[in-house]
Amino acid sequence: MSESVATPTPSVTRVNPLSFEGFREVVAMAGPMVLGAMSYTIMEFVDKVMVARLGSDALAAVGSSGLWSDTLSTFALGIVGCVSTFVAQAYGQERKDLCARFTWRGIYLSIAIGFISLIFWPLSAYLFESMNHSAEVTRQELLYFRVRLLGYGFIAWQAALASFFQAISRPIIPMFVAFIANMLNILLDYLLIFGKFGFPRMEIAGAAVATVISIGVQGAILHWLFMTKAVDREYQSRTATRIDRTKIWDLLRIGFPAGVANFMDVLNWAIFTSFIVGGLGTMQLAAQTAAMNFMHFTFIPMMGFMFAAQALVGQWIGRGDIRAAKARAYTAMKLGSCYMLCMGSIMAFFGTPLIETFFSTDPELVDIGSKLLILAAIFAGFDGIGILSMGGLRGAGDTKFIMVITVLGTYLFSLPVAYALAYWAGLGAVGAWMGATVYIIIMAGVMFWRFRSEKWRDIKIFSESSTPTVTPGAV
Repeated sequence: MSESVATPTPSVTRVNPLSFEGFREVVAMAGPMVLGAMSYTIMEFVDKVMVARLGSDALAAVGSSGLWSDTLSTFALGIVGCVSTFVAQAYGQERKDLCARFTWRGIYLSIAIGFISLIFWPLSAYLFESMNHSAEVTRQELLYFRVRLLGYGFIAWQAALASFFQAISRPIIPMFVAFIANMLNILLDYLLIFGKFGFPRMEIAGAAVATVISIGVQGAILHWLFMTKAVDREYQSRTATRIDRTKIWDLLRIGFPAGVANFMDVLNWAIFTSFIVGGLGTMQLAAQTAAMNFMHFTFIPMMGFMFAAQALVGQWIGRGDIRAAKARAYTAMKLGSCYMLCMGSIMAFFGTPLIETFFSTDPELVDIGSKLLILAAIFAGFDGIGILSMGGLRGAGDTKFIMVITVLGTYLFSLPVAYALAYWAGLGAVGAWMGATVYIIIMAGVMFWRFRSEKWRDIKIFSESSTPTVTPGAV
């Protein structure tokens, strides 16, 4: 069996809940990841601010179609993102040869993902027509989505390579590459959306083209760095290219549930946005888009904290030290919670001027959007705990639990409650967000309990043929 359960652990490892153990280590890992994620958030924000200049139809369309594009891509990201789990544990066990081998398996899966994603091209028309948005919004949604489909392979490619550098404690490399890619995206947005300096005026399609090109450049730079002599000397990145079905299976065994969980979670938000809120009218959908854009300033950086927790937990599990693994995850949770508290306060107290400044002064849109931001502030505080608990679980390879709880919670609770409050209770988008907030509070509690309980500590992520010969001991 690839996952084996040893003698039951007699008690849960105790970690001081008030300490910031491993503070410098967590900051050194999480800092660059958060900054890289922030640059992506800024890119998304600028995208929508520029598109908003085209009108409310374009803003509503890019919000809905962008979310569906991200929804499908998260499945790929969930699979290849688990490259970090394997590389981190191999790195902790000082098996650097395995680090490059699992990265190459992630790259091969990325190529396959790029081709497989094209099956959604003909299916996309049925998807967006089923949402019953206005004809113009539907036309623009379909245009944006189909262009973004061309970049799915690039998304997975750069994620696999970024996971490698993060897991070997070099997160500053993908951070700088993300900065370059995002600055390129902003420049291309300006040139292609509005047709500046001789470039064609492509409007919403220009925003999608800019994103695809920028992510492709990001993957190319990371791959070049992965293949340099310095990396090859230490990790054999140039000679670990052989296709090994066992290692691909290992990656899929842990990564597939993570991909399903990612997909189902973001699919929840896509259905929530496009069908539940979108069914309430263009104005409420535009307000949702504006509110979610500010929400990204809390959610996306937390993904940086999550990837840091995943890498650090994996490294310390590889070294055989469960207590240190938990301590690093708890420190990341405390730092992430402080960040979420600050951002939540800003959204709660300054929601109205923020929406008026960046998106619209339409009284209806501002009123709805500012109310959503108050709920988003409550949502954010609990979401951080849930996200970082999942990061710790992913580092341990406990992805099946995440998948099961996400699927059950999303489709048996989150969406039904949101629909009931929005339509049956007549509370509109505000009611839908009330339901989503309650769901996140429950999910955060369940994920934190799972990580704290150490049900994951005996999971073995490497198959027999990949198991390192080093027997890890406590550090």
